[in-house]
Amino acid sequence: MHSPDQGGSLVGLARAWSDAVSSTAEVPLPGERIEEYLLEQLDHLIDALGQAQFCPEPGTEVGAKLVARGFTGEQCLGRTVEILGHALLERTELRTVDGLVSKVVSLLGALTSGYVAALGRRALADRGDWFREVFDTAPVGMVLSRLDGTVTEANGALIEILHHRTGDLAGRDVGELFHPDDAVSLRAAYQALIDGRRRRFQGRVTALTGRGDTTGVALTVSLLRDPEGIPTHHVTIVEDVADQQLLEQRVRYQSLHDLLTGLPNRLHFAIHTEAVLERNRSSPVMLCKVDLDCFGIISDGLGIGIGDLLLRSVADRLESLVAGERAFVARFDADEFAILIEESPSTPNAATLAARINAELSEPVYLAGRALAVSACVGIARRTAGETDPRELIRAAEATLHRAQRTGRGQWALFDPIDDAEQRSKYALATAMPGAWENGQVTLYYQPLVRLDPAAVDTGRIAALAALLRWEHPDRGITEHEDCLALAEQTGLVLSIGPWMLRHACEQLRGWRDQLGAAVPPIRVDLATHLTQDPDLVAVVHDALQAAQLRPEDIQLGMPVEVIVAGHSDALDNVATLADIGVRTVLTRYGQAVGNLVLLQSQPVHGVELAGSLVRTAAQQPDSVVRPALASLVPLIRRTGAAVAVAGIDAAEQANWWRGAGADSARGAVFGPPVTTQDVPALLRL
Repeated sequence: MHSPDQGGSLVGLARAWSDAVSSTAEVPLPGERIEEYLLEQLDHLIDALGQAQFCPEPGTEVGAKLVARGFTGEQCLGRTVEILGHALLERTELRTVDGLVSKVVSLLGALTSGYVAALGRRALADRGDWFREVFDTAPVGMVLSRLDGTVTEANGALIEILHHRTGDLAGRDVGELFHPDDAVSLRAAYQALIDGRRRRFQGRVTALTGRGDTTGVALTVSLLRDPEGIPTHHVTIVEDVADQQLLEQRVRYQSLHDLLTGLPNRLHFAIHTEAVLERNRSSPVMLCKVDLDCFGIISDGLGIGIGDLLLRSVADRLESLVAGERAFVARFDADEFAILIEESPSTPNAATLAARINAELSEPVYLAGRALAVSACVGIARRTAGETDPRELIRAAEATLHRAQRTGRGQWALFDPIDDAEQRSKYALATAMPGAWENGQVTLYYQPLVRLDPAAVDTGRIAALAALLRWEHPDRGITEHEDCLALAEQTGLVLSIGPWMLRHACEQLRGWRDQLGAAVPPIRVDLATHLTQDPDLVAVVHDALQAAQLRPEDIQLGMPVEVIVAGHSDALDNVATLADIGVRTVLTRYGQAVGNLVLLQSQPVHGVELAGSLVRTAAQQPDSVVRPALASLVPLIRRTGAAVAVAGIDAAEQANWWRGAGADSARGAVFGPPVTTQDVPALLRL
């Protein structure tokens, strides 16, 4: 040990060392204890330098002790070397030591090495403690296994997930924890980690439990390495996903099935159809779309619960009906079903199948104490698998179903490519019409309605101007009024074009009146079905008249007779209210005799316009029974007080015949074609 007189200066050095490192060190000691501890280390260093046989090992020990006492801040080592490097060379008691400089350098080098080594050991120990904490407390299962697959340890979470007993897994091969079907792929994945071809492996496998059953788990496997980076173990993280898999299966089932009937839904049907068409491209398939007739009456009249029971019954009966076929039955919408049949020699033809479907469904069934029976419309499309795709096959069956529905209840139809092409052309035209209207391709033309009645004072003169829609398509040519109205009814354009016709026609009449005087005849505007039964129709008419400063008697409104016959309450109210304010209504497409005559007696309509099909038949087939029938019908209509108008009169002979039959007025090519707004004044001056 050093003498007391020397100790005083050594204490000063210990204090200077403490001041240099204490602010950056993590030392759980008060200041005076730090100085005492550093003073002890100085003694060891100075003693080592004073030995006759110099050995730097004490420096290594001091470096390690500094780390052990928590002198591990970022600046501690650097400041220690700086302080001691100067102070040791200046110590009085060391001045006689030979080669002091090299010995001090060597001693501090050993101190640095010892410090760094101890710091590394501490970091590794901390890492091990952290890993142990994670391993023991993780909520997911963890297994440590050697590179040969031998399990060394499993945590509590794994024991709980796989229902093993503690200690049962050590020494077993990790592959034995999983189903043999997954063994090959898992073995390859573990080896790929060792070879460096993969950094980690993730996947779902089936695990074997200690209870003898299986469960679904998600695996994440990676390597553990030693401080030199050499792989030593696999760590396998096991997460229980059995509940998640069950939920996924349930969600998948619900996404592909109708929850009410248990049948596959539209998506599942499309997937199955695609698979069938791909499986055997030379086989014939038959797709049937089935839509229940008037299901809404049952559901609305007896309640949704009865409707649901009926749908389940229909689903069961359709499945039973095709049980002997390679068939797939699905529910598409509320009361719409689909059946895909992979045809065989015993498969019934389309007509037989449709008849069987209706025979089965029309047989009464007792549901909640009620006997219920339904009919259905059926659309059938047959194809060879390789000639179509799922979307086109389903579309063809749906289009055929719509064709069957147009003919009535309980009807069926087989896909007709010619009819389908015509319908698609009409649909394409309907979808193009709104844009054409916006671009000004759809306009109003006006055709004179000429008085035929020889007893009238204005016979042979224009009694009214019929406002007619006309679409001049750049490629398809001209689409006339009736077809324009029909096309508008198929899209949202019907909501706008009816009020527009009224406003535009009234504005034009106002202009002609201002130009030519009050002698300009009234305007006739035929309404689409939608506007006829619109509760706001009277307000629309009132606004159009008021904006053009016209009187109610200045316009006549054509209303489809079928809407009035159907008894639509808003349509009947519109007829009555319009009559009250002085607006005359004309029932268009009039044709049925007795029933419509009763209607004429009960409704305040001004007149009727006979159906175009009757007028064309009378013109083209003069020897048919239609002419005598019409000759009898016209006087009966007039006896109700209603005027009779006809359209499509193209020859003088036709005009004379209708004049003799008693028609009040007519329009057609023989009296003049539809003309533009600009041509109307010249027409009226004739």
